[in-house]
Amino acid sequence: MLCSRSSALQGARRAAVIALALAAGGCVSRAAPAPEPVGTPRPPVTVPAPGARAGWFGFWVPDGPAARVLSLQVQESDEDEPPDAEPPARGATPAEADEERRYVVLPGVELAPAVEQKVAELASAYFRRTGKELVVTSGTRDPARQAEAMHELFRHGADVLGLYKDKTAAREIKSAYEEGRSAEHPPEAMIAALERVIRAQIDRGVFISAHLREGAVDIRNRDMTPAEKRAFLEGVDEVGGVFALEESRPPHYHLQID
Repeated sequence: MLCSRSSALQGARRAAVIALALAAGGCVSRAAPAPEPVGTPRPPVTVPAPGARAGWFGFWVPDGPAARVLSLQVQESDEDEPPDAEPPARGATPAEADEERRYVVLPGVELAPAVEQKVAELASAYFRRTGKELVVTSGTRDPARQAEAMHELFRHGADVLGLYKDKTAAREIKSAYEEGRSAEHPPEAMIAALERVIRAQIDRGVFISAHLREGAVDIRNRDMTPAEKRAFLEGVDEVGGVFALEESRPPHYHLQID
């Protein structure tokens, strides 16, 4: 009776293990090694390191040499990808990577599409020669920005009449500056006076600067070496349709876009 109960218990245990394995799915079986003699020390249980891939889970049924080990293989997860593995950029191609923008536009600077295209071509030519990017310090200006720019030129003692082709328009703006300086007006009042003159000129169809007509851009050159300046002017000749004028106060290249 006792033997019969023992066999029944073993059969029930074996049936429960098999049912658990089948419920998990994907089970395979293989022969198990013979049970170790009583008293044989077992090796310590190794705990897998965090992030290690899932392996095999074994269930041993103590049923003598004919015992079977049911092993469940756990499907590997995508979360096991190395942390530094990055998916390829969507839609990116080597050709597009080569056409990366090689210039920086300062905050607040606006460029007309035609002007920006020329800047991009010039920046690529400059980068091929020097490995450096261009910095755009000024683009399209409204009368207020043009007044601020010319006030800076006057304040630094630049030869304003020599910088602009329309000498008559330049003299009108210079006169407004000199009147404000003689009256010791603050800079804000002087800039406002220059803006009024520039707006009046635009109303007459006169544009003191191509910046006002979305046809000019300024490129910083204070950090260029003589060799880099030559490389820049070579790029201007290569691109074509651009007239470059070097100004010293503040240092930059003024580009007139045809």
